[in-house]
Amino acid sequence: MIINIFGPSGSGKTKFIRDLLISDSIDKFFRKYSNENSNDNLNNKISISLMPIPLFRGTVGEFFDIFSINIYNLLTLDNDLKDLAQSIFGKINSDILNELVSRRIETLSAGEIRRLFILKSILVDANLIIIDEPFSNSDENLWLIIYRVINLKKRSIILSHFSLQKFFDSKKDAISINIIDAQKNFNN
Repeated sequence: MIINIFGPSGSGKTKFIRDLLISDSIDKFFRKYSNENSNDNLNNKISISLMPIPLFRGTVGEFFDIFSINIYNLLTLDNDLKDLAQSIFGKINSDILNELVSRRIETLSAGEIRRLFILKSILVDANLIIIDEPFSNSDENLWLIIYRVINLKKRSIILSHFSLQKFFDSKKDAISINIIDAQKNFNN
């Protein structure tokens, strides 16, 4: 299930999610809108990709190490994940990965860094992923790749400037909520 919270810049989307995380209410929020009755505690394994630029300085190898992801696993990715990785690094092979281990994150474009954080969010063991503006700094040709990768996770919250309902395969698998409605309905 994907929950898309949308609204213009400065409308409080990121603050709303941070407040839910701080108050340990993200689980309750997700269950309210997803109608999910699972006993899984989402709060114990959350992968967050909020405002990634310029929070990390270092190499691509160090970035993967921080999250206990073996960079050489990129060689065995399924199609959608491979497409996302290739949108960041180009064709993936062992020679490229050997070079990437020492490549500085700062040499990637803003869109590549954002997609790298999305890739990380999918590759880590998490019950829920939260991604802020996944389509920013990427051209429309990459949007479907990004959406398909996010859709690989069972539970996702996407923050965006606009409703992503047109991307969703079916309404039962995804919902778009205006930030004003999300705040009003959840706080009542």
